[in-house]
Amino acid sequence: MTTWEESCHRCGLCCFEKSVDPKGRFFTTKTPCRHLDIISRECRVYDKRLEVGEGCVKLSPEIVKKANWLPEGCAYRAISERGTGSEECD
Repeated sequence: MTTWEESCHRCGLCCFEKSVDPKGRFFTTKTPCRHLDIISRECRVYDKRLEVGEGCVKLSPEIVKKANWLPEGCAYRAISERGTGSEECD
């Protein structure tokens, strides 16, 4: 796990399905990814999530800057807004 990954608070909200309203705003639904353990908030297939997780995205600082779907309390988002953190999430 990289320093970037260790920044994650494990809220799991990024692993819930999103919906977009007509104005382009993102909303988190109550439906988690089937690979998310809703108790521990950890991915059951983390090492191969990009291969088997539908819609799973490898987060990097560059992607986080543009990812308006990440929840406001997301640690990656906070780091991005502060302008620190250059390692990619593996």
